[in-house]
Amino acid sequence: MPYLSLILTFSSFGCASVDILQNTTPIEITQSWSQMPSGWVYPISISVPEVTPPQEGFPVCILLHGNGSSGPPMVSQFRSILPNHALVAPSGYANSWNICAESSDAPDWEMIRQLVDRLGSFSNVDADRIQMLGVSNGAALVNTVFALQPPVSIEAYVAVVSHLNESQYHENSFHQPDSETDPGQPWCGYSKPVVPAMSRRYLSMSNVNDGTIPYEGGISPVGVTFLSATDAIYKVAQSQGFKGEALSGPQPQVPGEPIWEYVYLEGQVTHLRGLAQHGMSPGHEAYAGEFLSRPPITACDGDKDGNGEVGFQDLTLILSSWGPDIGFDELLQVLGNWGACL
Repeated sequence: MPYLSLILTFSSFGCASVDILQNTTPIEITQSWSQMPSGWVYPISISVPEVTPPQEGFPVCILLHGNGSSGPPMVSQFRSILPNHALVAPSGYANSWNICAESSDAPDWEMIRQLVDRLGSFSNVDADRIQMLGVSNGAALVNTVFALQPPVSIEAYVAVVSHLNESQYHENSFHQPDSETDPGQPWCGYSKPVVPAMSRRYLSMSNVNDGTIPYEGGISPVGVTFLSATDAIYKVAQSQGFKGEALSGPQPQVPGEPIWEYVYLEGQVTHLRGLAQHGMSPGHEAYAGEFLSRPPITACDGDKDGNGEVGFQDLTLILSSWGPDIGFDELLQVLGNWGACL
C-alpha cells in the first residue's frame, strides 16, 4: 500500500531557538504510512561530546541498530569508539528497519534524508562530515541510503554484517525502492535503477563464519538473497570510479586480529573479512573508529559533472554550456586539473 504522508515536525521550542545540538535537543520526525496512518514519531537518542566543538563543528555519526534492538544501546556501544563525534541513534518502528519483509513498512530512507537535513542546520555540527554506521538490519538500510537519488548528504558509510543484497543491486545496477517495498514484487519493489553519488567513503565488515548473512552470497535465514561480500564491495568500488579488476586471493591482515583488508581507491572503499560471526570484534570497532575519523574526500577542482575525475566529459560540459556564466575561467580550471582524481 502506498505511503500516506511524510511529515517533519519540531517541538514547541521552535526550530529557530534550537541551533546547537545537545543531548536533550528535541528532534521529531513523524511519518505516516499504511501501518501507522495517524503518524509515528521516531525516538532519537543523542550524545554530544562534553568539550568545546572544533571550529567547523563536530562530525556526526548516525547509528542504526540491528533488528530487535533500538538506538540507546548503539550510543552506549559507540561512545568510546567515536569519542570526538556527536552520535545520533534513531529507533525504527517495531525495532526494525524496512528493507523488504521486516516488521516495519516505514519509508526509513526518507527519515534519514530528513534527519541529515536537520543535523546540518546546527551550528556545532560539521555539515560536511555527517556519517552513517549500521549493524545487521541497520547496515542494510545504510546500503539503501548509499545509492539513493537524489543523494543524501552523507560522506561516509559503514555497513557491519550486512553487505549488498540482490534487491539493492541487480541487472548490473544499483536500485532503490520506487515508492515502497513489497516482498511479493520482483526485487521486493527495488525497481528504480540509480547511480550512487561520487566522492563517498564506504567500509563494509562481513564475517566468513556468520550464520545469518552468507559471506559467499545466496539466500540467508532472513529470507533475503545476498551478493558475496567480495563482489558487493567491488560493485561499491566501481561506483566510486575504480576501473581495475576485483581483488582476489590473500589480502593484508590487520595486525593482531583475524581480519583481512580488501582496499580499493587507497582506502576510500574498504572491506574487512573477519571471523566475528554476526557481530564485531574489538579490532572491527577500532577500525571503524579510525575510518570515520579520517577527513572527507575533497572534490576535484574542475570536476564539473561530479563523477570524481577531470576529463573529456567535463570539457564537453564546459563547451556545451559556453556563455555569459561559463567561460575561460571554467575552461582553464578544467585544463589545469586534467586527470585529477583519476
